[in-house]
Amino acid sequence: MSLANIRKKAKQKPPRIVLYGGAGIGKTFFAASMNKPIFVLTEDGMGKIEADHFPLATSFEDVLKNLQSLIDNDNDYKTLVIDSLDWLEPLIWDKACQDNNWKSIEQPGYGKGYVEVLKYWREYISLLNQLREKGYTIMQIAHNQIKRFESPEIEAYDRHELKLHRKAADLILEHSDCCFFANFKLGTVQVKGKGGNMTTKAVAGDRVVYTVEKPAYLAKNRYALPESLPFDWETVRAEMLK
Repeated sequence: MSLANIRKKAKQKPPRIVLYGGAGIGKTFFAASMNKPIFVLTEDGMGKIEADHFPLATSFEDVLKNLQSLIDNDNDYKTLVIDSLDWLEPLIWDKACQDNNWKSIEQPGYGKGYVEVLKYWREYISLLNQLREKGYTIMQIAHNQIKRFESPEIEAYDRHELKLHRKAADLILEHSDCCFFANFKLGTVQVKGKGGNMTTKAVAGDRVVYTVEKPAYLAKNRYALPESLPFDWETVRAEMLK
């Protein structure tokens, strides 16, 4: 290969984002505010939000067909939204059980079922990559769960993570450019306690997205973003473009 092919900067592609947080915080609304979104639904969570979407997927095959149709047919969409990853996961488990004649994902024993399903996740990710090459921003929504994190350096502690099996979550996170944790920013107020003494109480404030991993939550970004940003896509996008 010629040295003329050497580049200092990589070609910029649309971002691959994971947005996770508690139920009702506004993840779907956030995604709907992105540029020309098309939703692939695995859960019925649109509510009154008006955005283009495929019919609710009830199988892994439905999800793949929806993605393939976007690849094969010219359209004006700019953002693919998967809503949600944790409702996609049982569809993948069902597919693996059908293909292997398992009664459940646990049947192979020793966690082998969760390793086997990674090939289906990779098939799904391959289609996401093809859409990204076509110019789509990839937005994947997930709920959160609080899990015990075993650190090799300090005592184990609880933190917010994706509501996925650990192996699937690791694969999704490795593939993503950003993993944003949506939550309410904590503040403090002074309240009158017992005996009339004033004490400090934590309260939930405005919604934010956390972009950098902390002991309390999993997060990441490849854009040198501030540790937290307002829960607003235009603000987040502006920071990513800097």
